[in-house]
Order: sequence, then structure tokens, then C-alpha cells
Amino acid sequence: MSKSTSGLGIGSPNIPKDTEQPVEVELYNVTLAESAEQRERDMTFGEALKADRRLIMYSIGFSGTIIMEGYGLALMTYLFALPAFNEKYGVLQPNGEYEVEYIWKVLLPLTAQIGSIIGIFVTTPSTKWFGYKWTTLLMLLLSAALVAMPFFAPNIMILCVGFLLQGIPWGVFQVVSPAYASEVSTIQLRPILTTWNNLCWVIGQMLAAAAIKGFSMAFENEWSFRVPFALQWVFMALLIIGIWLAPESPYWYIQKGDIVRGRQAIVKLVRKGDPGMAEEKLALMQHTIHQEHMKDPEMAHLSKWERIKVMFTGSDARRTEIACIAWTIQAMCGSSIIAWGPKLFQSAGLNADQALSINMALPAAGMLGTLASWWLMAYVGRRSIYFYGLIAMALLLVGCGGASYAPGTTSGWAAGGVLTVYTLVYDLTVGPICYSIVSEVPSIRYRARPPEGWGLGARTGFVYAVLCLIGAVYTWFRIPETNGLSARCLDILFQHGVSAREFNNARAAQYEQMDREKNSRLTSTVSQNSVFSVHAVSSKAQ
Repeated sequence: MSKSTSGLGIGSPNIPKDTEQPVEVELYNVTLAESAEQRERDMTFGEALKADRRLIMYSIGFSGTIIMEGYGLALMTYLFALPAFNEKYGVLQPNGEYEVEYIWKVLLPLTAQIGSIIGIFVTTPSTKWFGYKWTTLLMLLLSAALVAMPFFAPNIMILCVGFLLQGIPWGVFQVVSPAYASEVSTIQLRPILTTWNNLCWVIGQMLAAAAIKGFSMAFENEWSFRVPFALQWVFMALLIIGIWLAPESPYWYIQKGDIVRGRQAIVKLVRKGDPGMAEEKLALMQHTIHQEHMKDPEMAHLSKWERIKVMFTGSDARRTEIACIAWTIQAMCGSSIIAWGPKLFQSAGLNADQALSINMALPAAGMLGTLASWWLMAYVGRRSIYFYGLIAMALLLVGCGGASYAPGTTSGWAAGGVLTVYTLVYDLTVGPICYSIVSEVPSIRYRARPPEGWGLGARTGFVYAVLCLIGAVYTWFRIPETNGLSARCLDILFQHGVSAREFNNARAAQYEQMDREKNSRLTSTVSQNSVFSVHAVSSKAQ
């Protein structure tokens, strides 16, 4: 990039090489960055779709890891409705049927979640040193090796250990996929590419439901559940090829001061034969990073633990809180009931075949809801969708609990119908919007149990209905609207502590102008003091 001084901004000098900041002063064209940001705002969705086809393709490739994770997690709970699986790993019941003991029904999915939590903690150091691309590739190779454990598991204890270890790469995928999509996408495509992760979950669940239903009809022995395990190797092979061809996130290179490779990554992402667009994106990314560094230039000199502490202080504390609570709301709003659909339907009076059949409707409703959410986000903000979605889900969960009082098998079919509608609403609102919120709100530099466990069956809906209402109250007061806001605008609004209900581009522009005027006055004062000092020294010398 040209080193001329017209319209240039600079990064922070003298920064250690082991930090995430640029290692030397880097010049960039501020005017070009601001015009690129405005062009992204003014661009229609159709224009963005045409200009960023390659970006979309690579982002979808990273999101494919979520399909595999959704498949694996859904498979775990769906297997409990499979007679051959129960016969292999369960114990004989007084009614003459085999059933996996309750403790293992809790531990199998729970250990996978524990593994995922470990994976989430592994993500930060891994992506810092290896980047998103190589971290994902390494975790895919690890996951491919670990699939052998559940596939060959001779007993349920080995199966449990296998799920625990598989959860580690799954946790990494949860973080890397939406973070990559958020960093490489434009303002128009960001809501689609981040919420695409939710659709990937649904696709994974649908594939798992189809695999269990199909192979349970094709085989009556152990192959009815071993073949679904083996299908994960097919997913991984395709994902390894796709991610190998994808570029690293340009932000990762730029924050390490490697502008050359950052530009090369951007060239792979933008429309072929358009070097001007690549320079615009590079300038905008540099401008966004510089905006964050301006907030706290001393960050570069802090230790690793001191930088973690900063996440919980100042404006970053609010951003960390919102991202964490938004994730918690998504987990606690009753979505775990969806994964336990087959067992819930059985506990409500349906047989295994009926439960697996009605379970096929849940991911289909989820897919429809996620696709519709893309249209909804074009007209309604993230915050409103999240809030009203939680209210609607609370009402549906009350209905699901009420269905448990219907007589005979009517209870199971009624619970299935209500849960299908609930799944549609969840994947229209909270499910996909959560991915958008948690990938947009954090600063760029940081980027359950089975229903029968409580003995409540479909009445578990009452418990989750209350949690939905609590989540709705939090959403109203704390989660801001991020629709149409660039990462730089979000930085400005959070830095100035703007109320969640007042987030918009106009307010960001207002505070940006105030900052410019303040900086201008400070610069003028410093210049005057410098002149005064020179005159004072000259007079003293005379």
C-alpha cells in the first residue's frame, strides 16, 4: 500500500511479537476505509451476494463443522430410542425389554458437553498460534481418529470416554465457525453467514434422524447404530478438503502485523479480478483494528492474564456479559428438549417406531424456521426477534407441559405437535439470532439433562417456560440491536456506554464526531504547548 501521508491512519508502534497487535507502525488510507464501510452499508443483498460469492463459499466450508457436530450430538440422544443399541449397552428390564440405565443416559451427552467446554478453552491459545484454518484442520484430524472409539466400543464405558474426547474438537468448532464467518463477511451477509451455523446444526440433526430411522429399518443388529457412527468419517473427509482450500481470516494476519499475507487472504475472499475491492477491505479491517487499539493502547504491554482481565472491565465487560448470557439463554430456553424428542415421545405413550417417525418433523421444522429467519432479519432487528421469540417459546412450552395430561397416546402426539411448532419458533428466533449476537457483540480481539431425569416428561416445558421469560427480561434491558452496524460502529457505541435500546448508526456517527472534535482540541493544545516550550527555551538561551 502507498506510504503517502494523505488520509492515512497508523497502528501502535513498539509492540512485542508475541501479542495479537501489529508489530510495527502500519499506514492505511482512512478515507478508503470509511468509503468501503459506507459502500457495504449501501450495498443491496443481491449486490453483496454477487460480489462475495467466494467469501460465502469459504465461510460455509468452515460452518460445515457444525453439521458434523450437530449430527454427532443428536446421534447420542436418538440412539436411546433404538432397540439394538439398548440391547447392546442396556440391561434387561422387568417388562422383558432392554434399556440403557438412566445414569448412562445422563453421562453420555453430559461427557460430550464437558468435552466441548474443554474444547472452548483450548480454542483461544490454539487459534492465537495456529489461526482458524489450521486449528480447524487439526481438530478434524483428531475427531476422525476419535470416531473409532464409539464405532468399536465393546461396552458403554468406552462409549462414554469416546464421547468425552469427541466433545473437545466439537467445542473448538462451536467457537471457530461463527468467529470466522463474522470476520470475513460484509455487513449485508454477516447475519446470513453467522446464523447459517444454526441451520448447520439443524441439518446435522436431520441427517442423524434420517440415519437412525433408515438404518434401524435396514438392520436389526449392531450395524443399525455403527453405520451412523461411521458416516462421520465421510463428513470429515469432505470438510478437510474444503477447509484446506480456504484462506485464513485476514484479521488474524493483520492483528499479528503480517499485512502481506493479510492482503493475500483478502484477495482469495473477494471477487476475482477486483484488486480495488481487496484494498478497500484491507483498509477497513485495519481501521477497525486501529479503532480498538485507540481505546486502550496499553493492551499491547499487558500479560496474557492481564489481557483476559480486561475482558471483564470497562466497555469490554459489558460485551463479554452480553455474549455469555446470550449463549446461556439459548441453552436454557428449552432447546435441549428438541434433542430428546424421541425419548420424550416414548415417555408420553408412543412406541419406538412412532417416536422416531414424529422426530423427523423436528429438524424439518428447524430448517424451515432458520431459512425464514434470514428473511425476518431483513425487516426486524436482532434484539426484537430475540425478545419476542422467547415470549412465544414460553407460551409453547406451557402448551407442551399441558399436553402431558392428555389421555393415552394422545399425549405423545399432542406433545409432538407442540414441540414441532416450538422447534419452528426456536429456529426462527433465538436459535439462529444467538449466533449473530455472540459473533457481532464481542470485541474482535477476543473473539443439559434428559427430560426423564426430573421425572417430568413433557411437563419439563413448564420449567423451561419460566427460564424463557427470565431470558426475555434480560434481552429487553441488556442486549443491543446490532443490525446494520459495522464492527467499528459497535466499538464506538460500547466505548461510550450507549443504552441497549439506542444502538444505531446515527448514534455511532454522533459519538465518532464528538471523538474527532475532542482529539482535534487535544492535538491543538499539544501543538500550542510545544510552540510555547520552544519559545521559552529560545528566550532562556538568549
